[in-house]
Amino acid sequence: MTLNVDDTAYSQSQTDAAYDGEYADYWSDQGESGPSYGLNPGSKGPAHAIFQIPEADEPTTLWFASSDWLEDPTGPEPGYLVQLRTPGQS
Repeated sequence: MTLNVDDTAYSQSQTDAAYDGEYADYWSDQGESGPSYGLNPGSKGPAHAIFQIPEADEPTTLWFASSDWLEDPTGPEPGYLVQLRTPGQS
């Protein structure tokens, strides 16, 4: 998964992924369950992710790859682009 600010894509570092897991564990302890693995049709959240982006940047889209890798030797993996705001919207 990447969090995108216009044409710049940010992916999770190993530290971000560790924080993500700890955050999900916290919410699980509070009785909130997430998808068992990945986001599939019919899955219900919450799904947690932590990214480090510049403070002034505003995310515009999320990219969910269809596998564990964003790219393979033949190019980008297929996936889903989620629009977070309407272009031109603040």
